[in-house]
Amino acid sequence: MTTFPRISTTTIGRHKDAPRVWIEGRYLSDAGFQPSTRIAVEVKKQQVVIRLAKDGPRVVSSKRQGQIPVLDLNSAALTEAFGPITTLQVHIAVGKITLTPSQTDIFRATRCRNGKEGSIFSGGGLLTEAARLAGYQPAFAIEVDPQYANIYEKNHDVQMFNLSVEDAPLDQLPPVELITLGPPCEPYSVARRRDKITGAKRDRSLPPEAHPFSDLTIWAAHFIRKLNPATVVIEQAPGYLTSGAGYMIQHFLKRAGYAVEARVLDPRDYGELTGRRRTVIVAHSGSHFQWPQPSRATQTFADIRDDESVLQDQYFTAETKPWLINHWNTQIAKGNGFASTQISDDSTSVPCITKRYLAGQGTGAVVKHMIIDNCWRWLTLNEIRKLHRIPDSYQLSDSSKTLSGEIIGQGVIVSLFTKIIEATKSLGNVQTHIHNAITAEDPNLTLTQLGFSFS
Repeated sequence: MTTFPRISTTTIGRHKDAPRVWIEGRYLSDAGFQPSTRIAVEVKKQQVVIRLAKDGPRVVSSKRQGQIPVLDLNSAALTEAFGPITTLQVHIAVGKITLTPSQTDIFRATRCRNGKEGSIFSGGGLLTEAARLAGYQPAFAIEVDPQYANIYEKNHDVQMFNLSVEDAPLDQLPPVELITLGPPCEPYSVARRRDKITGAKRDRSLPPEAHPFSDLTIWAAHFIRKLNPATVVIEQAPGYLTSGAGYMIQHFLKRAGYAVEARVLDPRDYGELTGRRRTVIVAHSGSHFQWPQPSRATQTFADIRDDESVLQDQYFTAETKPWLINHWNTQIAKGNGFASTQISDDSTSVPCITKRYLAGQGTGAVVKHMIIDNCWRWLTLNEIRKLHRIPDSYQLSDSSKTLSGEIIGQGVIVSLFTKIIEATKSLGNVQTHIHNAITAEDPNLTLTQLGFSFS
């Protein structure tokens, strides 16, 4: 015996050039809709109600010699009720069946479009800066690190939640049209040698999802479902795209009714000097999303080089930094490619700037002296800002160059992500008609006005 109410979904198909809904099953008999039972149908905007009616104009059909009841709704009235919606929720109670848009269609139709952006795993706010330059107004940020949160707040007037995602109060987050997410990349980075939490050496026999940060993908899905933005932009390490978590978030977004685009982007393919390759996942509610057009770099390092007249004391040689030169020679002898890249004025590519670059890592790129051989320096903070196309007005740390380097090394190439986010804003909203079908007030439509055909 069926327990009521019984809830399921069904799709709107086509038959004889008209929309069609087909409902069948023995549970219909348990609800009173036995074959040959008379019924009445009431059509409203967003809703069709089928009731048992002693004098109803229609009867329940059947299949398998009357063993299984069938309701076959084949009428243009469905278009009047639901517009372009294709999936319906079927709510069955004794003596009454109600058809309404499915929960997914309701979510798709009611997505927020207020021109605001919310940031989760915010870092120092560079992804939000890209969104701001693309025309969005920052509204909130969730960032657990207090130093990063302080830098974020220097640059963006938002409601800051300086806490871990599991403690974020969902009911206090303001509605936003765009959510940007930059989850920690440690689980998916090729440099995952040690566990950041335990300090133990990483076991490479385990999948990336064994890392304690891997669950942040689930939390990301949690926030997306709750806030229901029109657009989601996720940036992560290249390995994320083909990881278990990367596949999972893409499937989640598609099941939630988004159109999803995902790829690994190298900024150098889009005219940038530096090669911070990132997985980028764009989930949107429009159509025909276009990635930025590839282009050749028009700059060389000479275009961003700082004034050398004030940098002479920053250069070093084999005599002043013997440990570094010995490290290079050791790495070259091993053939593992870990020696520093040496940059000159005509360089059209600069390696990725890592989080700890300004702490003086032995593998970071160095700038060759313009005149003196075997003489180098690290890139300056100002040069790194230019590589990442960070506006001059964007404030970093006043007291710690290393902290500023961390913000940039974990951030995005601002100009490239501005283009990506701009592309989501220009999309036509294919959900407009669905939104109207669900939200517009309209007089009830009666069966005499819009007839149904029951087979």
